[in-house]
Amino acid sequence: MSENTSQSGATLVEILVTLVIVGILATAVYNLFRVHNLAAAKQDETTRMQQELLSSVVQIAEDLRMCGYTTPGGGNNGFNSTSNATIVICSKDPDLSSNSTLIGYRFNAANSSIDYINATGGWEEAATNISNVVFAYFNNNGTNINATMAGSIRAVDITVTAVASPERSQLNIGSRTLSTRVYCRNTGL
Repeated sequence: MSENTSQSGATLVEILVTLVIVGILATAVYNLFRVHNLAAAKQDETTRMQQELLSSVVQIAEDLRMCGYTTPGGGNNGFNSTSNATIVICSKDPDLSSNSTLIGYRFNAANSSIDYINATGGWEEAATNISNVVFAYFNNNGTNINATMAGSIRAVDITVTAVASPERSQLNIGSRTLSTRVYCRNTGL
């Protein structure tokens, strides 16, 4: 009697080849996922940096545009003599709904932030992850002048540089810088 046996199954070599192929595919999928997550983290941090940068420069510019209110006998166009390359303080038109007419911004290197003067005269954080803030002052001819010449200030250049947050600094994202010139609305009248 002849026995006809048909066995089906996989040999050990076929199983090993299948495992190698599955391992290669799993590694490729993992690497694709990791690269995608890294790119998404970089994009998220870059967007956050640009938003922080733009919002801080716009807020400072809006406030400085209102500088120039001089109290009777003041004679300095509202700019405070403590203004320099990293701090600007001035008075603005009085707001009838508030007692505060003081505008002030400074670069706080210790906290990597921009601080502003609050209603009580103290400093509060306005923007974080800032590596540099520079204020440059100009007279009515557009000539760069020293901030101690407060009575001659007609415009202020604002330059702010944002960096990645400490948690994402390993992503090697370059810093972003934004500059603008603000003409103080009330000066030179």
